[in-house]
Amino acid sequence: MKIQLLIAAAAVASGQDFVRDVRPILSDNCFACHGPDDSKRMAGVRLDTSEGVKAAASKIVAKLTHANPNLRMPPASTGRVLNAAQIDVLKRWVEGGAVFRTHWAYETPVRPAVPAARGKWARNAIDNFVLVRLEQEKLAPSAEADRITLLRRLSLDLTGLPPTVAEVDAFLRDKSSNAYEKQVDRLLASPHYGEKLALHWLDLARYADTHGFHIDSHRDMWPWRDWVIRAFNTNMPFDRFTIEQLAGDLLPNATVEQKVASGFNRNHMINYEGGAIPEEYLVEYVADRAETTSTVWMAMTMGCARCHDHKYDPIKQKDYFRLFAFFNGVKEKGLDGRDGNADPLLKLHTPEQKRRDDFLSMRIKGLEAEVADAKVKPALEKFEQETPRLYAGLPGLKQGLLAQYEMDGTVTDHSGGYRHAAVRRGEAAMVLAANGKATTFTTPSHLTFFDPKWGNEFTIAAWLIQGHHEPQTIYRAPGLEVWWDESQPLPHLRRGAHVHVAIDGAHIRTRDRLVQNEQYHLAISRTRDGGVTIRVNAAAVPVVREDAVKLRPASQFEIGESADTEGRNGFRGRIADLRLYSRALAVEDVSYLAVHHRLTRMLDVPAKTRPRELTARLKEHFLENAAPLEMKAAWGELKRLRLEKAALDDEIANTMIMSELDKPRDTFILARGDYRNHGEKVTAATPGALPPLPSDVNVDRLALARWLVDAKHPLTARVAVNRFWQNLFGLGLVKSSENFGTQGEPPSHPELLDWLSTEFVASKWDVKALHKTMVMSATYRQTSKASAALIERDPENRLLARMSRFRLQAELVRDNALAASGLLNAKIGGRSTYPYQPAGIWEEIARGEIFSAQVYKESAGEDLYRRGMYWFWKRTAPPASLTTFDAPDREKCVARRSVTNTPLQALVLMNDPAYVEASRALATQVMSEKDPAKRAAAAFRRVTGRIPEPRETAVLTALAAKQLTRYQCDPAGAKALLAVGSLKLDSHIPAAELAAWTNVASVILNMDEAVTKE
Repeated sequence: MKIQLLIAAAAVASGQDFVRDVRPILSDNCFACHGPDDSKRMAGVRLDTSEGVKAAASKIVAKLTHANPNLRMPPASTGRVLNAAQIDVLKRWVEGGAVFRTHWAYETPVRPAVPAARGKWARNAIDNFVLVRLEQEKLAPSAEADRITLLRRLSLDLTGLPPTVAEVDAFLRDKSSNAYEKQVDRLLASPHYGEKLALHWLDLARYADTHGFHIDSHRDMWPWRDWVIRAFNTNMPFDRFTIEQLAGDLLPNATVEQKVASGFNRNHMINYEGGAIPEEYLVEYVADRAETTSTVWMAMTMGCARCHDHKYDPIKQKDYFRLFAFFNGVKEKGLDGRDGNADPLLKLHTPEQKRRDDFLSMRIKGLEAEVADAKVKPALEKFEQETPRLYAGLPGLKQGLLAQYEMDGTVTDHSGGYRHAAVRRGEAAMVLAANGKATTFTTPSHLTFFDPKWGNEFTIAAWLIQGHHEPQTIYRAPGLEVWWDESQPLPHLRRGAHVHVAIDGAHIRTRDRLVQNEQYHLAISRTRDGGVTIRVNAAAVPVVREDAVKLRPASQFEIGESADTEGRNGFRGRIADLRLYSRALAVEDVSYLAVHHRLTRMLDVPAKTRPRELTARLKEHFLENAAPLEMKAAWGELKRLRLEKAALDDEIANTMIMSELDKPRDTFILARGDYRNHGEKVTAATPGALPPLPSDVNVDRLALARWLVDAKHPLTARVAVNRFWQNLFGLGLVKSSENFGTQGEPPSHPELLDWLSTEFVASKWDVKALHKTMVMSATYRQTSKASAALIERDPENRLLARMSRFRLQAELVRDNALAASGLLNAKIGGRSTYPYQPAGIWEEIARGEIFSAQVYKESAGEDLYRRGMYWFWKRTAPPASLTTFDAPDREKCVARRSVTNTPLQALVLMNDPAYVEASRALATQVMSEKDPAKRAAAAFRRVTGRIPEPRETAVLTALAAKQLTRYQCDPAGAKALLAVGSLKLDSHIPAAELAAWTNVASVILNMDEAVTKE
C-alpha cells in the first residue's frame, strides 16, 4: 500500500500517469533495444524494469536530446522519432523521480471503492465510474434510448435475434417500474442466450467443420459447440467453464460432458497431406493450443516468444516452451484426420448404440482370438505343404486356351502358342501384388497381342486394378470393347467405377461400381447363344443394359489403345494372369482361376521374402477356403461382424477430445521455433512474470486451468469481463482485447475494469449476473444518437457519453432477416447445415471428390433456415456471404473481428438468394393487410420494431405501386423473382403483387437500421 501511495504521489506531482502517458512511449520506441529480449538488448540498458530505469534515469533525457544525430535516441536506423510532446512527457517523468510501475495487466486487480456520483442518472456502480470520468472530461451522459430501441438492442445483445412485434407491444404496455428488468431476465433465460454467447466463443476457439490445410476435409466438432451453448444457457460458472474446456478429461471420474468440453483445444487445424512431416505438425498443434490458451484467457501474445524472448513483454522463450509443455502430452498423430475426426476422439453413443457397440466389440475380440496367428499357424503351415497336391490344377483349364500371360514384367505367352505381345505405349514394370506378381502401368498404356479369331464363344480372364479415376479402355478386339467409366466417390474415402462390355453393338455394365485401387479377378464370357456374363472374383454380378454403342474397327486383341476412343484413355493400373479362351469357361473353371490359382501365385513367393500384405492375403485365403470348419466359421462370422460394426461406427457421432499419453513427450526449447532444433529440455511451468503454480499440485493441464481461475491471477477475470463488455459496447474497456501487453491499448476506465473483474470473481464467476449488471446500467441504456461535436471529440465512444452504434455481426445480419420474415428455424444445436451459397466456391479449391467436404451440397427444407452459427464452416472457403460481413476463416483464434463497410455487403443484401427469399417471405407475411400503408407498416415493424413515420410509409407505398405496374407489364420478370429460393410459392397471391411487395420488403431489409444495433 505504501508503494502504491508513493507512485500515486509521484504521478500527481508530475501531472502524469505512468501507465497512460509514459509507458506507451517507452514500449513503442525503446523496448525493442532496451526491453525484455536479452539477445537484442543494446548497451546493457534496460527500460522495462524498475531496476533498469533507476540505473539509466540520469541518461535518458540526455540521450533523447543529444546534439549529435548519430548519438541521439532512438537511433535513426530504427525509423522512430520522438516528437517534442513525447520528449516533454519523459522529461517531466524523469524530473518527478522516474517512478516505474509494473505493467497494469500483470498486477492482481484490487477492488476499488465505487466513487460517489452526483445526480440521479447512475443506476449501478458502472455508471458511477463512467460519470466521474465524464465529469473530468466536462461531458455529460446522453439521454436514455426509447423503449423500442432499448428492447431491440437488448434482444440482439442477449439472444442475437430481434424482438417480435408482440414482445415490443407487451413491453410498451408494461408501465411497472421494473418493466425493463423483466425483459432482461426473460432474455437471459432464453435458450438463444447460449447461442449468442457461443457465437463469440467459436471465434476464440477457432471452431470449424473442416480440418484446414491442403485437402481441408470434414470433421465433426458440433457436439463441443452444443456443449458451449448448454454451458452458457445453464449459467455454468466461468471458472468451471474454463477448467472443463482446458482439462475436462483430467478431472476425477470425468463425465462424457467434461470430456466433450475438452475439445476446445482440438479445434485447431489438422493436416494429413502425404508430403507433410508428422513431427513438424505435432509441434504446430501444440503451439496452436498454447497460443490460443494464452490469448483467450490472458490476452498475452505468447506466440511472439516462440522464436526469441518477447521484445515488449516480460515473456522469455523458455516461458513459451514451459507453457507449450502443458499441451505436449496429447495422444495424437502429426498427420491424421483423413477419415474424419482425428485421435483422440470420443464416441457419443445413444443407449441402444452403446449396447450394440459393446456387444460387437466383445464378440469381435473373441473371434479374433479364435483366428489369431498363433492358432492358425500350425494348420496354415500344413496347408502350405499339401497345396501342390490339393491344387494341382484342373485339366479343363487347358481346353480352348488361346494364350496365357503371367504379366510378371514381360508379355510372354506361356500357353505354348508363342503369341507374345508388344508394349506400344507406356512402361510395364513388375511389382508384387496382393496375389503374387503383376505388371503395373503408371501412364496410359497400349499393348497389342494377336487376332484371337474366336467364334461365338470366348472368355477373357485376368486380375485387374483400376489405377486412375479417368475413363479408360481395358480391352479391345474385333467386335469387342471393355472399359471402365470415370470413377465416382464412394463411402469411406474411396472411388469406384463400372465395368462396361460392348459386343457387336450390345452394351451392358456392372450394376455396382468396383472400388478403385482394389484387386479383382474379372472374367468376361460370351456363350454360344450370345449371352454375356461378367464374373468378379468368380461370382456372376448383376448387370444393367445400356444403349448400344458404335465400336471402332479392331484387327487384334489389345489392352488400351493408341488413340482415345469416346474420351477414354489407355490402360492405367495393374494386370496379372491374363488368359484368352475360345470357349465360355464353366463356373468351376473361373472359380479355380479366381481362388485356387491365386493361391499358387502367392505361394510362388518364398515365405522368407513374402511381403506382409501377401502373408495376410494367404492367411485370409486359407481361412475362407481351406481351414477346419470351426475356424472357417469363426472367420466368416468375424468378417460379418466387422462390417456390421463399421456400419454402426458410421452412425455413431464422435468428437475430438483431449487425452494424455501415459508418458508425456519431452519438451525442448526449439531454436527459432524450428521443430528440428532441440535446445534445453524444459518442464511445464507458468510464465515467470505471473504468479507461480502452487507448490503442492501435480503440474498438468488441470493445474494450469485452476491456476488461470485463481482469484489472484491478474489477467483472467479482466480479460473475460473486457470481452463481455466488448460484445455489448462494440469495443472493450481495453480496445485491444487480444493483447493486454505493453503494446496493447491501456484501459479507458481502469478502475471500472478492476471493479468488474473483482465483482465477477466475488459472484463466483456468474456470467449471467455480470451481463445483467452491464445491461441494467444507465451507461448501456443511453441513446446512440450523438451530436457532431461529441462524435468528433470521441469518435470511438471510449468515454461512454453515449451508446455505441454498430453493424450487426455477420451471422446476425442473416439471422435477423430470417427472423423478421418468419423463415427462421429456431432449432438449437446439432450438425451443421448448408444454406444457399454461390455455386462452385468449394469446387474451385477441391482436391478430388474422394475426400469429404469438397463439394457443397445445399441443404433442403428447414435446414436452409437455421441460424448462421450452424452454417458448415470450411476454413479454406468460409461461408461467402458471412465473409463479406467480416466473418473470419477460423484458422486461428480471433478475439476481435474487423469491421468494414463495403459495396459488396449491399450487393449481398440485395441479391443473395437467402435475402431475396426472405424478402418474399416477409412480403407474404403482410399480404393479408389490404391497405398498402398498413401493409408497409407491418413489414417495417417486423424488421425494426417501430412504426414507420408517415414519410417513410409514403416512400414504401409509392415504391410498391411503381413495382406493381412494372410486374404487371413484365409477368416473366415477376415469375423469375418469385422463383428464387426453395420456399413454396403462395399461389393465392397474384404474382405481380407479390413480386412488387417482395422488392418493398427487400428495401426494408436493406435499410441501415435493419442491419445495425442502435
